[in-house]
Amino acid sequence: MGRIIMKWGGGLISDKSSLCTVLPLRIQAMAKICKKIVAMGHELVIVHGAGSFGHIRAKEYRLAEGDIQGLDQSNAINLVRSDMDMLHAHVIEALSPLVVHSHPPRDYVTNTGANFRGDLERFLQPGVHVTFGDVVDCEPPELFGILSGDDLMLRLSNELPDVEYTIFAMGGTPGVMTDFGNEAKLIPKLTADTGFTGIHETDIDVTGGIFLKVERAFEISRNVDHVWFIDGHHPERVMDILQNGETIGTRICDV
Repeated sequence: MGRIIMKWGGGLISDKSSLCTVLPLRIQAMAKICKKIVAMGHELVIVHGAGSFGHIRAKEYRLAEGDIQGLDQSNAINLVRSDMDMLHAHVIEALSPLVVHSHPPRDYVTNTGANFRGDLERFLQPGVHVTFGDVVDCEPPELFGILSGDDLMLRLSNELPDVEYTIFAMGGTPGVMTDFGNEAKLIPKLTADTGFTGIHETDIDVTGGIFLKVERAFEISRNVDHVWFIDGHHPERVMDILQNGETIGTRICDV
């Protein structure tokens, strides 16, 4: 069975408006589907977002910008990493009794963006692998920065062998929408010629929001046949994709 790379969005597993507020029922529902996936024989890598465990403090202390002279950011780095470890622990616990390998990026990544340096061979060991967006060390002059989970999705999808499905499970939206207002409609198939208007929550997000996700998804679709955005409130849609090749959501296609 092929390998699956799955994103659990930060807005799915946490309340992004309230500092360090986990949504355990959402995590448990996603974990339940993942256990079914593993039972089918698939290899699985999960990348989870930061939500209110990372973005709020990272935004306040401008951690995505790297070292800023005159601004004491060291305590904020430690707090964000500690908060992310807390959210990560919730994810790991929900996946029990599966064999789970934990990979905090600060342990294996240097620099941010799609060209980060990091040994991805650690994700080939048998078992379920879990990693996340994190504060990582960078070369001078930045010294540190925020590695987006979407950049991890790109590299893992394109560089690990036998990846057949890349699935972005988001919080409360069916997929990629035509707009962000009440009249917005789901885009079932998104190609480079399809127009959409997203919204980037700049007051909280410290990475690229939906725009970065879609950009990375297009890059992934050049190598992976099934690239999807689905509503993580309906995790059974993952099974629809694996069993039928279709579901309610947005399929990203390079052509």
